Parts: sequence; structure tokens; C-alpha cells
Amino acid sequence: MSSASNYREELVTGPGGLLSRGLLEEQATKYGALPPTKRDRSTLAAILSSYVENHFPDYAKLYSGAGVIGVPGFWQDPHAVVHIWKPRNYLMPILVIPYKDAKGRIQACQIRLHARDIFLGGKKYFWLASPLERRGTSSGTPIHFTFTPEELPAGETVVITEGALKADTLVSFRPKARVIATTGVSCSHDQIIEAARPYNALIAFDADHRTNPAVCRQLARLIVQRDKDSKEHRLSTATKIIVWNGPKGIDDAVRANIGLSALTVSEWYANLENEALQEVKKFWKEMNFKP
Repeated sequence: MSSASNYREELVTGPGGLLSRGLLEEQATKYGALPPTKRDRSTLAAILSSYVENHFPDYAKLYSGAGVIGVPGFWQDPHAVVHIWKPRNYLMPILVIPYKDAKGRIQACQIRLHARDIFLGGKKYFWLASPLERRGTSSGTPIHFTFTPEELPAGETVVITEGALKADTLVSFRPKARVIATTGVSCSHDQIIEAARPYNALIAFDADHRTNPAVCRQLARLIVQRDKDSKEHRLSTATKIIVWNGPKGIDDAVRANIGLSALTVSEWYANLENEALQEVKKFWKEMNFKP
């Protein structure tokens, strides 16, 4: 009903659009779009609310017929008008990125603002959620799967990275990759560990996981948690860290055909320097962990 392909120049073919990331034309239909104006978004919200009311009447009755209430991103004003996202106008349409669960169902969405709507130093990505609006709700911080775990045998290898769009782009260039994505290095560690438990893991956070002390600490925390979980479940799965030279993200690296290397935890630790090294060393000492 509101595909990114409805805004081809702004979200698909233009600078920073989906095609510029290396995604294919037909993949653009996987992503949604929010109109830039509050009025047009309200019209879209009303259409979607009617859709839910017609197809899921029992659910809609729980919310006085406003079927989209209870779905992250939607809310209802005092005049009973339903809305989606913020009560403000933007210059450009907004990209909607689905986060899919282990069965391929959309469990939440992330949005990416157009470059023209980002203030200096401002955020680009947000959860499509409405916890502060009337009758709105949070999305939580779910993880994203590019594959169905039921179809991937234990002992195979998965990649863990940041962001569903980045994960989808990686798979576009490496079709055999099975990727799990979180929204950031500090988010959803418990979910990641549970999802990746039966598999060997290649962690591919952004390149600053070798230099940024805060990011290094979060990666070190994930390594410790996964190691503890593997021991509790008597598993011998491996954990390695993917590194490359140049671009920040692994999606940019594969698009530029830059070589990737998989380091053991010990090798990654041995390559740390200065504040990053001290931060990881301090944390692992507190956790009594040795790589």
C-alpha cells in the first residue's frame, strides 16, 4: 500500500537510495515508505486501520474499531483520528525497513530519514514506534533474520551485524550468507545469543570495533556472554570477528569488493591498542574471562 518504489527518485534511484547500496530493483518492493506530510500519513493510517478492521475484526473491536492501535508506530488523537509516526511534516518521504523474526514475519520496523531531513549531528535511523503519543506503543528492540533458522542445521555459520538494511545488502552481495542483525552493538545481546546459539558466529560490527573503546567494550561483552552460554549448553561452536580495511560497514566493504578476514577472539584482542585495549582488558578482568 505504501512501497518505497512509490518514491523512486527519493528512496530508490536517487543519491543514497536503495540501488546505490547495491540492492536490486525488485528488492525495493521489500521496503515501505511513509509520506512526508502528517496529513498524508494520517490518510495512510486510516486506510491501514480499515484494512485491519475488515480482516481482523476481533482485534479491531478491542480498540473501538481503530485496528492499528497496539501496532508500533500508530497512535490516536483525542478526536479519534489515527496517525502514524510523529505529528510533524518532513521535506522528503521516509524509508521503512522491516525487521523479520525467525519465521519471516515482520515484528517491527525501523525508519531511515532522508538526508534532507537530518539535522547536523542528528540521527538517521529510528524505530517506527509511538510510546509517547496517545494510545501509542513501543516496538522494543527486536533482531532481524535474513534466513529461517528451522532450515539451517546446527553447526552452520551465521553472520551478526548492525541493522536490517545492512544485513539485506550483505546478502545481496553474498547470497549464501545467513545474517542476524541488531540495531546496534549494545542492543539485544540476549536475543542474539539465543538466535546464534547452535551456530558458529562471525561478528561483523562496524569497523570501529577495533578502535572505539565503547564499541570494543560492547563487543567484548557479547563475546563473554556467548562464551558463557556455550559452556552452559555444552556447545563447542566458534566465535570469530570479521575485519576489513577501509569502509565503516561490511555492506560497503562487500560492495567495494574489499577482502574480509575472520579473526579468532584472541587475534582480535591482540590487535587492539591504546584505550580500546585497556577498556577490553579491564572488562574481561572484571568478568574473569580469558580469550
